[in-house]
Amino acid sequence: MQTSARNTFSGKVTNVRTGMVLTEVELTTDGGLVIVAVITNESRDSLKIEKGKTYKAIVKAPWVILAKPETLPATSARNDFQGTIAKITKGQVACEVVATLEEGTVVTALITGGSAESMDLKVGDPIRLLIKAFSVILVDE
Repeated sequence: MQTSARNTFSGKVTNVRTGMVLTEVELTTDGGLVIVAVITNESRDSLKIEKGKTYKAIVKAPWVILAKPETLPATSARNDFQGTIAKITKGQVACEVVATLEEGTVVTALITGGSAESMDLKVGDPIRLLIKAFSVILVDE
């Protein structure tokens, strides 16, 4: 399956927590990265989510929030990763920021040009990448 989403993580289900309407699913990649998704119970059933099965977690680049490590307060984002900016591509309106996480995964974020300018982002800078669990789409491999 091909998608237009820039960020794909492949991992095994290591934890499942089910509520009345929603299920929280934790995937752990081979590199040890843990990514959390919250999906409906209906989606959990149709995907046959269970511990030990492998799935892909997909996140579109505009859903990734960037923050400089020294300015980041506590947040509600369940996925909070440390990385280093590897590439910045500035456009008329938006800016693409590519970062490499500590264990080697590459994550792409799209932010407004104004945000990139006010954050004074540079290649080589440390960066935090935040992804809400509700922004993670699970796909059966």
